[in-house]
Formats: sequence, structure tokens, C-alpha cells
Amino acid sequence: MTRRLWRTAAAKLAAIVAAAMFATLAVGVASGCGGPPEPPLPDRPPAPQVPATATPVPDGTISGSAAALTITVAPKLSGPPRYDRGEWGVWADADRDCQNARHETLIAESTAPVTFKDGRRCQVAAGRWFGEYTGREFTDASDLDIDHMVPLANAHESGGWRWDKATKVAFGNDLSHPNHLIAVESSANRAKSSKGPEDWRPPRREYWCQYAYDWADIKARWELTATEREADALADMLDECAPAVELRRIPADSGAAQPPGTDRPMQGNSGNATQTPAAK
Repeated sequence: MTRRLWRTAAAKLAAIVAAAMFATLAVGVASGCGGPPEPPLPDRPPAPQVPATATPVPDGTISGSAAALTITVAPKLSGPPRYDRGEWGVWADADRDCQNARHETLIAESTAPVTFKDGRRCQVAAGRWFGEYTGREFTDASDLDIDHMVPLANAHESGGWRWDKATKVAFGNDLSHPNHLIAVESSANRAKSSKGPEDWRPPRREYWCQYAYDWADIKARWELTATEREADALADMLDECAPAVELRRIPADSGAAQPPGTDRPMQGNSGNATQTPAAK
């Protein structure tokens, strides 16, 4: 018998033996023989409940309404003082509970109870988040960046250069405005970088209304200015709201965009209403 025929015969014999063993095992299991029964699988744990603080918003709908926003418009500052991210204190733990502003934001925006990296409960490991910029969902906190809706460098150029360090730290870690800090997909945050809406918009168009509203509202609250191009982009994005939200432009004081050394501080407005618009 050749080697090939021998291998074929051996393979057939092995298949017959395996089939016989499988049949014997099946009969034993069906008759209750063949050893003690397997323990039952544990029940799947119930789906985690959304905490009361989480308010997920369906696509294309945003609660509240507003008729108009105001923003102060000024030319881009020429030769501002050097921007130093270290002066903005990211990330701070203002209430000294060991959870800094990054992890406070992750906890607030998770639509399911979060888990922590260790028993100290200082750093979030997992939860459930909806990435407003891209429309993707995430469960691993390491996939997310915390974005400043108005980037720190943009705030610096828009008037933040004149703030003392305490004010810069307050802006860099502001948890009082619901969307001042927002958990987003890391790649989207890095694509945005320090760009304004005139140069970058969220890929998910359904979020343009809310994005522009929050951007303008934050700039008004912190008395920061916008360029004409920036205001044009915001107005275009606010057209996505239903009904559309008007963006009213206030010319900045003539001394608004001057570097330190001038005797006239930047003039801002008193801020916009805290309501949010409905998207189309």
C-alpha cells in the first residue's frame, strides 16, 4: 500500500472512531449518564440604569429654545502675549474629592453608572458615552478626550490673555456650563485642535446647532470676542436650529483687541440666556 493510500485509510478509520465516540457520549447525556450535570449558567445581569443626572439627547433634537444670541466681534489680535497652556491648570480638582475636571465630566456625561480604575474611585475606567461630534458610542474612557468647547488657545487670543491665572484656571476647568467641557472621540478632538468654527465643524451635522449655540454662549459669558469669519460660521450653523437662532453682533470697543499696556480693558456683554435651541 502506498503512503498516500495508507494516510487515506488511516484518516477514514479515525473518522469512524470519532463518530462512534460522539454517538456514545450523546446517548449518555440524553439518558442522564456520563457524570454529574453541568451547573446552570448564571443569569445575565440586568442592564445598568441611567443615572438621574444623565440626559441623553436623541439625534436631531435639543431641548429648550432661544430666539437670539449676542457675540462681540473684533479683529484677530495681532501679536498677543504668548499662549502657555500650563497657566490654565488643566485638569484641576476644585472640590478636592480626588476626581479632577476630566473625570467629573466623564461621570456627568455617562449614560450608565461608571466604573473606576481602583477602589479610591478617583479615575473613571468605563461607562457609556455618546460622542456628539461623530455619533459613535464608547464604553472605554481611554477612547475619549475632554474637549473645551472654546479651545484654550482660542480663548487666549479672544481676550483671555488679559486674565490672571486664577481666571484662566476657572475657564480651563469650568463645570458650571453643561457643555463647556464635553467628552468626545479623541480623534475628533485632535482634528479640531484650537480651530474655531470657521475652520472646523463636527462631522455630525445634527450637532451643529448645539455646537454653535454653546460656542457663542460661552464666549458671551466669559466676555470673549469673535472674528467676523467666526461669527459668519456660527450664524451659518445656527441656521440648523428650528426655528433658526439669530446671532446679533456687537462691535468691540476700540481698545478690545489691544495687548497689555493699554488703559482700556476688553468690553464683553452680559452673556446669553442659558436655554438651548431646538435643532431642525
